[in-house]
Amino acid sequence: MTSQRYKLSVLLLAAGKSQRFNGIKMLTALAPQKLAPQQKSLTLIEHVLNNIEQALPLFSIKHTNIHIATGQYHQQIAALLAEKYSLLYCNQANLGLGHTIAQAVAYIVENQKNTSHIMIALADQIALESNDYAQLIAQSITFPNAIICAKAQNHLMSPAIFPQAYFSELAQLTGDKGARSLLIKNKDQLQSVSLPTALIDIDTPQDLAHWQKITNK
Repeated sequence: MTSQRYKLSVLLLAAGKSQRFNGIKMLTALAPQKLAPQQKSLTLIEHVLNNIEQALPLFSIKHTNIHIATGQYHQQIAALLAEKYSLLYCNQANLGLGHTIAQAVAYIVENQKNTSHIMIALADQIALESNDYAQLIAQSITFPNAIICAKAQNHLMSPAIFPQAYFSELAQLTGDKGARSLLIKNKDQLQSVSLPTALIDIDTPQDLAHWQKITNK
């Protein structure tokens, strides 16, 4: 259970152009054999959202605290998800990941004024499971003043949870300079959680096919 002062918002980044995917990566359906027989086929972004959403009730965090940053494919993603989730259209997404994060964080700060922490997650980190997100949140609750992030093969990376003290820095990111630059800059105020599967993301159809092949054995 979270303390009364710990209020987490989740920012899921889904504003990419999918240039290497030759389609809308986030809306690509996963292979049916990955799913239980009674389940409908999920898209990539739904799969990631499901894992995040399963972790939140463990800490009495509502799914309405999830915000999805979109860009070029806002309308297509909204058609699938807008009824359930908060979608933040970032009209500067084409300028780079930093602009997307900055615009989305500024929105969260303005509209969810009680937010004490923001988790920044990527919508194509397909291999992360609910327990991985739960580990990050639990560590953040234990050490609320620290930045918490995933670590894999000695690389610091998303998902990462930033306390309120870093919101202004996040809101000033520009270009392709993402949140990882803040992880490196603030190493002394950071705690990492070993999440080896954080290294796995989807850039091409071949990446997705490979992941589905190894997970469906």
